[in-house]
Amino acid sequence: MQISSWDEIERDLKLGVFLITVAAQSLIGDRSKPAKAFGKAALGAGLREDEPAMAQADEIEDVLDFDVTTTHFHQVARLCFDFVNDRTPLDQLDVGDLQSDTLNWMTYFLSAIPHDEYATQLGVHSSRFIEHADKGGEFPLPGLHLAASAKANLVEFLQSFPGELEHGIGFAPYEIAAMAGMNIASVRNFIGPAGNKPIRSMPSKDSTGVYGQPLDTLQWLAGRRNFNPGPLSSDWLHQVADRVETPEQTGAMIGIYAWTNRITTEMLADRSSLPVELIAGWTRGELTTTEDAAAIAEAAGVDPEFYTDLVARCGGVTARI
Repeated sequence: MQISSWDEIERDLKLGVFLITVAAQSLIGDRSKPAKAFGKAALGAGLREDEPAMAQADEIEDVLDFDVTTTHFHQVARLCFDFVNDRTPLDQLDVGDLQSDTLNWMTYFLSAIPHDEYATQLGVHSSRFIEHADKGGEFPLPGLHLAASAKANLVEFLQSFPGELEHGIGFAPYEIAAMAGMNIASVRNFIGPAGNKPIRSMPSKDSTGVYGQPLDTLQWLAGRRNFNPGPLSSDWLHQVADRVETPEQTGAMIGIYAWTNRITTEMLADRSSLPVELIAGWTRGELTTTEDAAAIAEAAGVDPEFYTDLVARCGGVTARI
């Protein structure tokens, strides 16, 4: 995942809070005592008390003296930034508050920024706060929001496995782009319904969009340089083993573990001395033998005995012991 630096994000935070402050002061009378108090609370010591905020910044550089660290907007952005950069194993992250609260606040604050230049000419830069999820080229704050949302959805998929897989829930193109650190227009070139592209697309339930098939998505992401959401620990394997029941789930489990840890299908094939086609088929439930299971497990950094026992239990007639 590739997001802007915190300095770049904080620069836009100051601009966004400034635009909100100008609107709020204009609403209640920009020279009134409540307006001055609001401005001071939002923009800190950098705001002079003798004139309204709109009169104190004509260029983006002028907002850099403001201090917005006490605002909820700043706190929410910092939570998202720290989450995206957190290298705690994905299976150990708690995304409940992030998904139910933090990301919604980020959406709210981004949408609260005025997009008119009447009160301040800096309104011309308000497009920096609009998400372009279908077009790419995200600015720092919308890009941070999309990256945090994508990582949270990845965590949810991993922690609920095999539930999400069984329900046919995949990853939206903007999520794939955010996790790959790529422009969404470039990512769309790798997604298609016919099976002739790396990621098969699936229609959304309301048929208004498409999702990338989750196994295809993770297999493709494993080879992307900027795919680095954090590791998946071996504890995850033992947590999901009790829920795995079918050959498809057993094969997908080893693939997901390897790909999330940035071990590609080609690397698994090279380390196990097995054909790439066999590895790809295995991760889709085409299990062969427990000897192959042991080789694939070792290639993925998984205890071979643990995995072969799972294959023997869930592999059915396709696993020749």
